[in-house]
Formats: sequence, structure tokens, C-alpha cells
Amino acid sequence: GAATPARCAVPATSGFLTENVSARAMGRTGQASIHAVLDDFTTKLKRRQFPASSVALARHTTELLIHAVAAQQALTVGGIIEGVRLVSKKLVDARPLELVVGNMCRRVLHIIREEAVEHAGGSGALGTGTGGVAQMETGAVTGGGGENDQQTRMKRFKQDVIESVGELIDELETAEGHCAVQAVEHVTPGCVVLTAGGSCSVEAFLREANKKRTFQCVVAEGEPGGAGHRLAKLLADKGVATTVIADAATFAVMPRCHLVVLGAKGVFHDGTALCAAGHRAVAVAAKAHRVPVLVLAGTHELSPLGPGDPEYDMDDLKSPCEIFDFAGRDASGFSANSNAVSSADDSPNPAELQIANPDFDRVSPDLISLFVTDAGGQVPGFIASLLAEFYSPEDRRFD
Repeated sequence: GAATPARCAVPATSGFLTENVSARAMGRTGQASIHAVLDDFTTKLKRRQFPASSVALARHTTELLIHAVAAQQALTVGGIIEGVRLVSKKLVDARPLELVVGNMCRRVLHIIREEAVEHAGGSGALGTGTGGVAQMETGAVTGGGGENDQQTRMKRFKQDVIESVGELIDELETAEGHCAVQAVEHVTPGCVVLTAGGSCSVEAFLREANKKRTFQCVVAEGEPGGAGHRLAKLLADKGVATTVIADAATFAVMPRCHLVVLGAKGVFHDGTALCAAGHRAVAVAAKAHRVPVLVLAGTHELSPLGPGDPEYDMDDLKSPCEIFDFAGRDASGFSANSNAVSSADDSPNPAELQIANPDFDRVSPDLISLFVTDAGGQVPGFIASLLAEFYSPEDRRFD
């Protein structure tokens, strides 16, 4: 099994919540909070200084939330939930379209609620039976005794929560491997597989297929950035017959392909996949030629958000310098080395150009044949049913 990641200690720093909100939600009594860790992580999210692997990002988020749980000094489950929700809101607001971050926040909150129900129906530390569940929602703690007894019970409760969150981290470490082992079920001998960009999950999937199948791989280069070139080199080094094509050639090459494999950055509850820019064009070409499309997505990437949420229609714009060379242009807008002659009236001015360089595409469920997750293959229409296992309805949004 995967090695258990080292647990982070709670740093001795000043609190990040101010005024009465800090004392009420975080339950601080002069104890150290997670100000430095949270600010550092949110800054990295805003600057895109996070790991390319969604599993690594999910692990970092979950470890930070262990800090948040450990830092709580509230004597009620409701106080702990409220404090973690405030931390979660700050993380999600830093980069809303990193769905994995919000998903991990919801998973941890779901674990807290499950542990509270277990304690309420078991030892009686947080109440008994259905009454204990109601008390959990209102933040009341029962069980008799004074404040010291309540502190002891909540300390034990937090230890159980942190242990369960640690098990979640261990599950994350194996998510990519569980997706990859399903490759032999979909990649047949002699088939031609087309992919685009340089997804880590797609790389692992195709490398696993190469262990037991002989197949050809066509990789769309994934401009701007050319991430497909890196993936093609890695596959070629492992002995896979690999061909790199321009993104514009995808439709022309599609009739020769038997399978399309794409990586997702997130999946909405209606089965829409949030993918790298350009993936929708590949999926449309595949549907036109009736080529099945597999989308790789771990359960940590499945989000309860969907139509009606602002994230569903949101997009990130990257720097236009990736697709337009401003440095190599003169004042007229032409290349500095060009001998082209143009009048001042029709010369393009780079300062007046509006260049959109989107980061994401949304691949609608009608373009996807199957999601390959660490919980097995799932059709797009079944994604919403899976979400009930991972999230609580109360934590769908942090507003």
C-alpha cells in the first residue's frame, strides 16, 4: 500500500479571522491558529503555483484542513463545522474553478458530520440518537460534566475526525492507480488511441495499457503550450508507437482512431467535464465519427456544483503572450523583421488587440461515453447519484 503522508503540525501563528467572527467561529482562546498556512496556500492558488496533479492538490488541501480541525477550540460540533466552513470559503474564493479544492473541503465537512452522528448514536458524548443529530446541527454538546469534560470529549472527537481525514488522504494516493488499472478493459490490441494535451492521469492510464496491450497512440499537441509533446515523448520512451499531430488535424485523423482518452480537471453533477481548452473540439470530432470518448476523473474531482452555479459558466483567462508575440512586434503591429509595408490607417496596433486565451473547455455529457473513476466506470448520467456518498447537501456552497 501507499505510504501514509506525514501529518502537519499546527503552526504557532496569529489568527486569520478577526473581530467577533474569530472568537465565535474558530473558538479561539488565545490558541494558535492557521493564519500563516492558510495565507500561504491561498496565495499560491491565486498565483497558480499549485501542483499540476489534481491528486497532489487534493492532498495539500486536505492536509491544510487537518490544520483547521486541529486549531478549533469550540466546545460544539456546530462551532467546528462553522470554523472549517470559513476556512473552506477562503480557499474556494482564491480560485473557484479549481473544483478539487472545494471538493476536498466538502469531503472533510461530510466526515465531520458523519463522525458527529456516530458519536451521537454511540458513546453519547455528543447526544443520543436522533436528538444528538439535531443537537449537532445547532451546535449543542450534551453528556453531562463541566467544561473540562466537554473539552475532553471534543478533543477525542477531533482526533477521530483527523484520523478519518487521514484515511481519505491515503485513498487519494491510490486514486490514479485505480483509474489506470482499468486501461486493459478499454484499450484493445492493435487499436489506435487519440488523446490531447499532457494530463498526468492520461499518461498513467496509457502506460498501464502498454504493459499488456500493443497499440498506437496519436497525441494532439495541445497548443498553446504544447503539453502533448511532453506526453508523446514519455510514451515513446516506454515503447508506445506515438504520433504527434497539430490540434487542427484532429478531425481529419479521427476516422482512423478507435478510442479517445481525455483527462478532466473536474466534473459537474450533470456529467459535464471541465477539461483543458481544446478538449471539446476533440470530443465533437469523436462524436461526428462515432468514436467512444473516455474521460478520466478521480472521485475527488466530482463536484456537486452544476447549472445555476457561477462556477459552471466561469472560465479563467491565461496570458495572451502564449499565442501572440508582443515582444517581436514593432509599433505598427508587424514583425520587427518583416519588410511588409502598410498604411497607418490599416496597421494593427497590439495595444488595441483583445486576445482571449481560455484555460478550460466544458465537454457536455452527450459527448462523453464513459467516465473512468477510481470507483469504476460511470456513465455521465450516474455522476449525480455518486455524489451523495461523498458530500452533505448543507455544504454544497460556502456562501
